This record gives sequence, C-alpha cells and structure tokens, in this order.
Amino acid sequence: MNTEPASGRGTVALVGLTSPDLECVRDAVTLAGARVCVDPARASLVLAAPQAPVPDCLPCVRVGDEGQVSPRDTALLVSLIAEASRRALRPGAVWVLAGIAGGVGVTRVVRLLAHAMGRTRAAWKRCPRWMGKEPGSESGSGPVVVDASGAVPGFARACDHSAPGVRWADLDALEDSYLPALRDQLPLIGGVRAIVGDGRGGAHADDPRVVAACRSLDAPLLVDVGRWDARAAHCALAIGADVAVLVTHGDLEGAAAMAAVLTLSPPPCPALTLVTRGRRRSPGLRECAPTPILSLPTRSGRDLRALRRALASTQAPPDGSRGPDTIGPGQLKASRA
Repeated sequence: MNTEPASGRGTVALVGLTSPDLECVRDAVTLAGARVCVDPARASLVLAAPQAPVPDCLPCVRVGDEGQVSPRDTALLVSLIAEASRRALRPGAVWVLAGIAGGVGVTRVVRLLAHAMGRTRAAWKRCPRWMGKEPGSESGSGPVVVDASGAVPGFARACDHSAPGVRWADLDALEDSYLPALRDQLPLIGGVRAIVGDGRGGAHADDPRVVAACRSLDAPLLVDVGRWDARAAHCALAIGADVAVLVTHGDLEGAAAMAAVLTLSPPPCPALTLVTRGRRRSPGLRECAPTPILSLPTRSGRDLRALRRALASTQAPPDGSRGPDTIGPGQLKASRA
C-alpha cells in the first residue's frame, strides 16, 4: 500500500464528520501532506460521513462505521488522499470544446489543436532540454483527445477504425477510475492518443466513463463534449476543466442561441468563444458571449495561433486547484450514497 504523501499539496473537503471520526481524518490529511478546504467542488477528494449530502460528480469516500473506510484506518486514508492529490495535479490543462448548435465545426477545431500540440510535443522530444524539462517527465506528456460528443466516427476518421486500442465500449461504466496504463492502450489517431467510439457505440458528456477516463489519464486533455448544455457543463465541472471553448455562429441567431444556452448552463470555468465565418457578426454577440471572441480556425495559421495563445493564457494554478470561477456545490444536485 502506498502511504507516501503526494509531491504536491492536494486539497481535501470534510463533510458531515463529527468527533472522534473528524480528528482521525484530520490526522490522516496532515500525514498525507494535504490541506483541508471548505468547498467540496475545489477539493481533490471529499471525505464524508455515510449519510452526508455530496454533489454526485465529485470524488468521494464515505468514512465511518457504516461507510467505505474506517476513520481509524489511517494508512488507507493516507493512501487514498495521496492518490487523489496526485491525480488532481495533472501535468497539463484540460480544455473542453463544445458547440452552441450542431455542425459548427467543433471536431475540426479539436483535430487542429491535437495536431498542433502533437507537433509541439514531437519538436520538444527532439530538444530534451527545452523549457528545462526531460522527455521522460510527466510534464512532457503528450495530449489525449477524449471524444465525448456521442458521435461515431466523431474525432476518428474512417481509416482510423482499424487502429488497435481501447474504445469506449471496452471500458466498464461501473468503475470510477481506470488503470494508469489506459493512456498507452488508446489508439493513435492523427498522431495523438484518443479515446473514441466505434461500431459498438460512443460516449456522451453525461456518460460516467467520461469522468472516470479523464481522472485516469495523466496528460493534457482535449475533451469534445458535443453540444453545450447542462450535461456538458456538469462534465466540465466534474473533470476540472481549465477552459471551455464554445463555438457558435456570429449572426443574430447565433448570439440569441448563445444567450439562451448560457443562461441555462453557465460554464463552470473560464470560457472563450469561437465564431464561424461566412456570416455578418452581430453586435449583440459581445453582450452575451464569453470573451475573447475569436475567429474559428479552419486550418493551421493565424487563427489557430490566436486560439492557442488565448488557451495558454488561461492555465490552471500551479498547485492544480480549480480556479475561482468554479461552480460551488450549492449549484449542483446533491446526492446521498
């Protein structure tokens, strides 16, 4: 059993625990080198009493005589906290991409970003001391595409479906995480690892396999959640997204759709807007769309560079915690174990 503290300081939320269980759990948090936070939505792990309400998208362990772990099992608690802290401190950003309407070009943007990031990774490997990092370090992990659009083929092209590797249908929906080796078992599509659907089906944003896979992939993530709605917003929160990229038409119809969708499902993280070409941009778009508002890139060039600069300027904090724009637990549906 691993009882060594994580190298970074994770955060743990304690919900509904009372003495003497609370003191035992606090001791375990201290031994794991983590810190206690008030907001469960910002925590690497939630340790809760068996009947305490906890948002159903958060990693939670029930502690108590009727729970999953005894509060006196310090070694197991320290191991769980250390593992959650390690997973929370991922070596790259999590970018969620979605369309306000269907057919606006989200998949194309994902392909462009994945290809550009893959080329950067290839150049980095040829220059081991670039940015002072070594190729074998976790911070050098290449990007992984998570196709949660529900579409098949989606991110993959027809020629990619014979590529060996794990697809959505191979993952158990009852598991809340998968082995770290999952990344290396994914198919190579366009030069990057990707988890996609096949003839057996794909995965939508509300599929539990999406959150479990994102938690298990120790790499920068590009997550295509299809159309932006409550399911996509819930997914973005659950996986700790750093940025949401929303794609829409720039005309009055696109602005109205953006306003309506974001009223119902506001992003739980910083967001930016990509606008398709070919239609006159409505002045009302700036009133309702997240900024910056950029042109949708259709190929490598100026628009793609502008998008990558905007994404790079909104990175996760160094300690791996979520930013201040995260939706609080009061805005989520609470559940009981």
